[in-house]
Amino acid sequence: MTTPQSPLNTPEGQAQLLQDLLSAERAGAKVAGESLQQPCTPEQRQLLEQVRQGEIESCKLLLNCLQHLGLEPNKDTGAFYGKAMAIESLDERLPFVDKGQQWVIRKLREYLPGCQDPVLRSELERMLQIHEENSAASHG
Repeated sequence: MTTPQSPLNTPEGQAQLLQDLLSAERAGAKVAGESLQQPCTPEQRQLLEQVRQGEIESCKLLLNCLQHLGLEPNKDTGAFYGKAMAIESLDERLPFVDKGQQWVIRKLREYLPGCQDPVLRSELERMLQIHEENSAASHG
């Protein structure tokens, strides 16, 4: 057996990562959904809709991972929600939302090299792709 490349690649670290990501994705979906209720430009609307769909899909991918491992998913919404919604201006909130996308990308890139489970690898590689696309769109 190879040495785990990251503390995230232990059973405990993996379970915590999946739960933390699930809470974060719930927060991101909620932020994007509520931000869509505010006046926004067509470009902002398109980005927020893309991010919202990506966060919802990522929640489903994470639920698949947790179910695969026999773990009960948490019901939490991450602290990101409160921090993001405290930023009143969409022009200022959207870069903060991208920081959330970047955090997920970093965590997945840290975890995936040591991931030995093909189901988790497949689901989380898709999640990484979603976040990379959404982050790129926010800079486009």
